[in-house]
Amino acid sequence: MEDLFLKLKSENDQDFSQALTTFVNNYASVTKFEFLDKENFRSQIWEAIFLHLNSKEQYYIHEQCLATLRILSRDKTNLDSILTKEKLNVILEYAGLNIKQEKYTISSVANEAQKLLCNLLFNSPKIQTTLIETSCLECVIDRISKYNENNCHDTKLFDVRIIFLVTALNISTRNFVCTELHGDIQLIKMLENVLQYYSMDNREIKDNDATLTCEILKALFNLFYQPKDLTTEEMEIYEKLVFILRNLCFNNSKQHKENLISNTVNLLTVIPKNCYSNLIVQLPNNQQDIILYEDVDMSTINILIIFLNNKLECKTNLIENLSPILSCFIRMCKTERLIRKYTRMQVLPPLKDVLQRPEEGTTLRNKLCKLLTTPITEIRDLVAEFLFVLCKEKVGRMIKYTGYGNAAGMFANKGLLGPDHAKVDYSSESEDSETEEYEKYKEKINPVVGCYESPKPNPLEGMTEEQKEYEAMKLVSLVDQLQRKGLIQPCRVGEDGKPKAIEHVLELKEQLPKQQIHRQESDSD
Repeated sequence: MEDLFLKLKSENDQDFSQALTTFVNNYASVTKFEFLDKENFRSQIWEAIFLHLNSKEQYYIHEQCLATLRILSRDKTNLDSILTKEKLNVILEYAGLNIKQEKYTISSVANEAQKLLCNLLFNSPKIQTTLIETSCLECVIDRISKYNENNCHDTKLFDVRIIFLVTALNISTRNFVCTELHGDIQLIKMLENVLQYYSMDNREIKDNDATLTCEILKALFNLFYQPKDLTTEEMEIYEKLVFILRNLCFNNSKQHKENLISNTVNLLTVIPKNCYSNLIVQLPNNQQDIILYEDVDMSTINILIIFLNNKLECKTNLIENLSPILSCFIRMCKTERLIRKYTRMQVLPPLKDVLQRPEEGTTLRNKLCKLLTTPITEIRDLVAEFLFVLCKEKVGRMIKYTGYGNAAGMFANKGLLGPDHAKVDYSSESEDSETEEYEKYKEKINPVVGCYESPKPNPLEGMTEEQKEYEAMKLVSLVDQLQRKGLIQPCRVGEDGKPKAIEHVLELKEQLPKQQIHRQESDSD
């Protein structure tokens, strides 16, 4: 090993060239090079390789030089101290991203330089900031705008990945790429060009195009995360993007379907809200099973509901798996009335099963209600918000479908323990018809657990008044112990609808008349 690294510093061209080939072949999958930490080996090898890269006469080894640096750049050790702006400019020149060109000529050498640049962006904070001082971003966007059928997959993939990495790791670049370079528009056009072949005959997307599509969607997510004011022309392009995303949901790729829909969902969480209507318009297409709801094609929404159901089966990485799709549905349901109504029919259909708790079972409602008490607060809050929106933000309806016990935390956090007030102006028509099963057990449903409970014997039956008083005082004593230990704290409902701690039990007595008034004024569901 030491001999090989010594040859990489050799001034003998033949030894150096052989060492490059051996290194690339033997260390293609290695990510750490601890051996280079001693005697300044790492810096010396980088300097030696750049010496050869700066020699135009040695063009025949430039690809191997860049491949070697690509492998070495996986190790973050001392990268920032090794790299200089001069070295970065050399890499950009080989990648064809140092100056705008009328026609970009791409070779395998340029592709190696692109890959090296991606590694450096990922592992070097210095490069993440220094790159902005170069013309790299302008050149990448310009080259994307000039793509034709002769450009290879790797060129496109790594150009887009450069944009993704820069905008992910240096947030300040997002506005520049969108506003100054119109990079979002170019990426949308690129996505349209990649996928137009698959819009006919329901063709299965090829592996390379699926990978490129996911990379474009990830880059667009970064750019849309930074909202901007859109012109009429830009809005039309964004609306076209939603049509593209809609069609993408119907892809038949067994290998890439989940990844494509996952990235589509991520993008839908940051897309301008007034574009959502394009997900549900009726379009002439070749889908055999069109799902109509109020004369609107809901096939796309149904696919997203199936995706949500699949994600609810995940037992690990809940935040990563569930946050995007839940956020997506919350935004869509708040914005588009028909999306909310259709989603509600699938998630919270008219109640029939009132004999078991809302969190027990295999339906979407059951799975979501179970998450209302998860210790993962981000997921718990998103699920609660989603269900609350489907209930048109009506507390009574939420209790009916989830049980007060499951939703109490959300009610407390939102200040909904007082009168019921919906903040969003939802449609006024009723969507909550009651089934025969619900009507049959309605009066015997326990609102706390959200299901029917059979009558239970009175635990005080058969006790004398003295025994009842004894049990009551025993309970008071136990509650007092819990309070003194700080395990519980009595509270009342404040003016903001949130629980407020009390100092004395008399405060609860003062609150009772107000609660009675609120109960009389509240509308029944």
